Amino acid sequence: MNATVPPTVATPVKLTDEVNPGALPPGSMLKHFRVDRRLAAGGMGEVYVGFDTSLNRPVALKTIRPGLARDRAFLVRFVREAQAQANVVHPHVVQIYFVGEDQGLWFMAMQLVDGGSLQDELEGGKALAWHRVATHFVGLAEGMAEAARLNIIHRDIKPANILVDRYGIAHLADFGLATAPGATKEPSGTHVRGALDGTESVTHVGTVVGTLPYMAPEQLRGEALDQRADVYALGATMYHLLSGQPPLQARTPAEALQLVSAGLPPVRNRAPATPRGLARVVDRCLALDAAARFDTHAELARALRSVAPQPEVRPVFVVRLLAALFDLVPFAILLRFTYSWAPWVAPCALFLSLALGYLLLGASPGQWLMRLRVRTVRDGDVSLARAAARALLQYGAFFPLAFTLSALYTRGNAVVTALALLTLVWGGLPLLGSLPALARLPTLVDRLTHTRVLVDVR
Repeated sequence: MNATVPPTVATPVKLTDEVNPGALPPGSMLKHFRVDRRLAAGGMGEVYVGFDTSLNRPVALKTIRPGLARDRAFLVRFVREAQAQANVVHPHVVQIYFVGEDQGLWFMAMQLVDGGSLQDELEGGKALAWHRVATHFVGLAEGMAEAARLNIIHRDIKPANILVDRYGIAHLADFGLATAPGATKEPSGTHVRGALDGTESVTHVGTVVGTLPYMAPEQLRGEALDQRADVYALGATMYHLLSGQPPLQARTPAEALQLVSAGLPPVRNRAPATPRGLARVVDRCLALDAAARFDTHAELARALRSVAPQPEVRPVFVVRLLAALFDLVPFAILLRFTYSWAPWVAPCALFLSLALGYLLLGASPGQWLMRLRVRTVRDGDVSLARAAARALLQYGAFFPLAFTLSALYTRGNAVVTALALLTLVWGGLPLLGSLPALARLPTLVDRLTHTRVLVDVR
């Protein structure tokens, strides 16, 4: 049979001179690909580390067992996987180089990604650091945006199908269940994976296809799908990676659908260290109604990029100074007209401005105007307590200053002197502590509150 012609249900597969169904010995040749060593094995076949002798590069060789190759529909799916994945040319999608048959053994040659899968890192209920998850899924969502542009739906996104190379870059693999939007018919019935013990099982239940913990509700119901089903799967995979456990555990599609319909717990319930921004993205991906999710992978990628770790660019001293002036000048003007009769008005107004700024903008109004933002040392969320501590260190001297000026009219010299000294010490702390910013070093205020100020380069 010509290996360049994909098999169909109308073209019987003739298997002659079958190779041994066991492991291929090192040095075996499949077409112009040399088998070097076995990498993994499963019920469907084996994966080998190989070498492309025509282009002198290492490859991965994925074979299917000859017994399965006799199933025309399974073989159609195998070739369709290669064709779909080969068309998605993207840095975060495993590239396919060849699909064909040699000595009765069907195989595909693909990019060698030898760092293991994300599933390997979840053994024992472990979870991944949130910044790794966010960084990985910006690229994966962009890769799926390219697949969607080509009218391809993956339908089986999960940690086991995300491979990491030696540079720590994630690549999406296994397009074996890929289909076009709106498709509801499967050539070989249903392929449902995901028993609780992690083993793969095949069940015929209409047109439900995928891996249970990561399947969207419409996918569990066997309805026509669009890319929002893959958006759900990306969210479910992020949920698993962040929390160390999948969003649900079920043995049948009906059981999984019941759990999804009852409502999944928010990701921060299981992974409290997840930043609020990233948690909102994950929870939106897992919305029961497809219309409430991100409409496209490109939209999801933009949302993830906004909450992923950003490059650290320490602002120069002038930028910090301008941010402080934007915060203080309006209230200094207000203080000029109120300190003699109501010294508390300006400090309270400043406090309200800072509180609203950190609640709504994630930074003081002046920092926001100068495109600065406050993050923790690990680039996570800043708690309200830390934000308040930072604001008090930076701008708290305004409070004793207001009462110092008021005391000039109503109190004795001792009170004025004490308030003035407090003002000088309080105001001098952040002022002197910010001088290292001239050399682009962390400031004293940053060190005291375990936060940092970044230039928002988005």
